[in-house]
Amino acid sequence: WQMTDNAAIAIADAGPLMLAPGVRCENGRVAPVTDPEWIKYTEDMIAVARRMYKLSQARNQEAVAEATGDLSDSCAACHGAYREVRGRGRALDPLDPSNKANRCLSRSSAK
Repeated sequence: WQMTDNAAIAIADAGPLMLAPGVRCENGRVAPVTDPEWIKYTEDMIAVARRMYKLSQARNQEAVAEATGDLSDSCAACHGAYREVRGRGRALDPLDPSNKANRCLSRSSAK
């Protein structure tokens, strides 16, 4: 349980760093910390991580297992908007260098 507690705390505590002015993404691009979608996705992740911590503290394995899906969904929503680059009708190619180059660029603003 200690590992689950620590992971939830780490995610919740790291979330505000994703909103810090000047924070950079892996590719060096300044993160869009003022973008309303970025803020929403980050706040959602923090909220889910805090809930995960409370469930972990209750030592409720079933509830924690269910909440992992919510945490995964919150991460996937942001990654889908700002990270993953897919060709139309194609799956993500992890070897495609554009996946790194286009990180921190909203798909809606890239159009």
